[in-house]
Amino acid sequence: MADLQEIICSVDEHRKEIVVRLLDFSATDTILYLRECISDEKMLRCLNSAIQLANVFLRTKFEENSGLEVSGVNLAQRAQLKVFLDKLDNESLVVLFLVATELKSVLLGVLFLYNAFSVQDIFNLAFAEELEEQNIWGKDEFVTQRHSEIFDKLISWEKFCDERGLFKN
Repeated sequence: MADLQEIICSVDEHRKEIVVRLLDFSATDTILYLRECISDEKMLRCLNSAIQLANVFLRTKFEENSGLEVSGVNLAQRAQLKVFLDKLDNESLVVLFLVATELKSVLLGVLFLYNAFSVQDIFNLAFAEELEEQNIWGKDEFVTQRHSEIFDKLISWEKFCDERGLFKN
């Protein structure tokens, strides 16, 4: 946690960079490209809920994509996302940034900040494609270890947010 506190203390000098990176990242958010990779109905319902709820929190209209093309609608959400990011305190911005970069999903980072889904559900959405492949082809020890490390980070960040009352709900 000391490392996290050090990062928070240095946010002011890097805030603009952090916001720009999150904005650039948002249109290609991992969960916006998942539909074609998921066959589990429960996971598809969770995906729908996640995107809808993130849009409610952000007051945006992010939509799912198919293929590799980035949606113009998703690119157009930058301005509203920037309003949201600019209002975050340093601690919340750092947590969002860490979660978003670890999971490749700004939207999941927002859901994390609102404590809207369990850490397990957020993790499962972030790695839905890999988890589905593991169910088909079997587990890979390297991937399993990496997943475990990421999950542990999420739990640590959840504890940090809980202890400091950072959750937005």
